[in-house]
Amino acid sequence: MTSSHGTTPGYAWAYRRVSSVQQSYARQTEALTKALRDAGVPEQEIASRIFEDKLTGKHENRPGYQALLSRVRRGDQIFVSSLDRFGRTTLHILNTIEELANKGVQIKSLKEGEQFEGITGKLILTILAALAEWERANIAERAAEGRAARAATGDRKPRAKTALTPEKVTAVKALRAQGMTIDHIVKTLGVSRASVYRALDDGAVKTPRPRKGVQPNEDILFEVPQEELPKR
Repeated sequence: MTSSHGTTPGYAWAYRRVSSVQQSYARQTEALTKALRDAGVPEQEIASRIFEDKLTGKHENRPGYQALLSRVRRGDQIFVSSLDRFGRTTLHILNTIEELANKGVQIKSLKEGEQFEGITGKLILTILAALAEWERANIAERAAEGRAARAATGDRKPRAKTALTPEKVTAVKALRAQGMTIDHIVKTLGVSRASVYRALDDGAVKTPRPRKGVQPNEDILFEVPQEELPKR
């Protein structure tokens, strides 16, 4: 493929992230633009190949990254100014690297010493994936030990609420803007179809009201008129 993405085996993309709206993308953008240009991406396509987030690295539901993830395919490559743009914690970064590697996507860090080309690079990726798996297993084991200890003492931890977070609302809207279907958004973010519709409707919950033919003591949470549902 050379017509729209140079001599690379797939498409070239880029990801940039800053932690707050006060911070600037300028330094990352300059380096990423040059990298995409060197990879053979036409000048008029460069801006559309760069995905971005203005969120702290601790947020796992990053709308820009999720939108990028929905676009990349096996053989593509993603440029980042440094690996820490993928997350703030080591485990989060390792999980992202493993996720992309499993999709057959190459990571191209522009920071010296963070390259994964060649046999040595593959070895490093294998080690990083093993570390991520090891850390996840440790977290699961500690959680299981905690549940067992609470069960032994009769202390049960309350179940977490499943309400939409502002980050997930933003992620839903970003993916929908990219042309993703409702089913794809549900699978990508792990939320229900009802939650997706609420997010696209600004998360507004309708005021409970009785419906014709329903007794007042029946539980009616809310209803959304059909014309307000987004088209699929």
